[in-house]
Amino acid sequence: MKRLTVLLLVVFVCSMFAGIVDALEAAKNSSPAYLKLTLDREQAEDDYQKALLEARNKRQELSAQLSKMRADNTYRESLKNFVSDFLDTYFGVLDSQLALEIAQLNLQIAQIDYKEKKDLYDRGVGTLQDLKNANATLIEAEKDVDAAKLSVEQAKRDFQALVGEKFEVKEPAKLNLNFSLPTVDELMDRSLTLAMARLNVQIAQMDLEGLVNPSQYTKNQYERNLKKAQADVQAYLLSLRKSYENQLQTVRNAIKSIQAQMEKIEVAKLQLDTVQKNFSAGVASERDVLNAKLSYTNARRTFLSQLKSLLKNVCDVYIDAELDFSKVLSTILGE
Repeated sequence: MKRLTVLLLVVFVCSMFAGIVDALEAAKNSSPAYLKLTLDREQAEDDYQKALLEARNKRQELSAQLSKMRADNTYRESLKNFVSDFLDTYFGVLDSQLALEIAQLNLQIAQIDYKEKKDLYDRGVGTLQDLKNANATLIEAEKDVDAAKLSVEQAKRDFQALVGEKFEVKEPAKLNLNFSLPTVDELMDRSLTLAMARLNVQIAQMDLEGLVNPSQYTKNQYERNLKKAQADVQAYLLSLRKSYENQLQTVRNAIKSIQAQMEKIEVAKLQLDTVQKNFSAGVASERDVLNAKLSYTNARRTFLSQLKSLLKNVCDVYIDAELDFSKVLSTILGE
């Protein structure tokens, strides 16, 4: 296992993080999708055991193994989809809350702008066009706040429906990126696609060797089948290695993006603190403070989007490697 020796401490306005792993476990217990994939896996295991008992020769045993591998591969993909949907729903709550904050800040800015334009117009130094434009912007901002409020309600409702319990969703208080990733070789060893391709070679070889007084046409056909199966293995050896290398590089790139975004958050926070101090001293306007808050909130929103992407990619890698993805989530999120 390769170690990623990166440690990040992320501090936000929110001080606690409602355990995402606990929420994930709750979702497993209440989600029809997760129940279905586990039931399908149990059925596949029963079918495999039944097929082994009924197998009359090695060829039928290999066919049973191939069917089981296909089912296992389907389970992996279904599990990835479940985790991805869970993370979308979980982070959807956080994103909608930040979107509401942004909409409310924009509304306050629009209110200030309208008031300024109206004062100018009332004093005869502003145009009616400027006033109407400011009013239109204000109406749009009010509409955006209403839409954002509805999105928050819907996101929370979707999340509660998924987990079946009440969980308080908050931004993470810290991140710990000192976690292990499987190597490319480990992923290759656990690749079901490659395992199925190799099993197809065994089956094709057995089919060829099992021919009894075949015609030349039939023998040629089975020889081609074997060569095609062998070619598939070689092709998968190349394509899968490249795919896994790209997967792992995506994770490393996501970490770098998070590091860069954390710097941007820190800069935005420092700028906000400076503007607030200047506002208290009378050398900055309320609009300046609101714009600084907007920058800070947008930076946090971007970070959460990057974090969700990282968690999805890490979980995919862990599932492919048959490792405990819940454990790595706990490590990353400091739970």
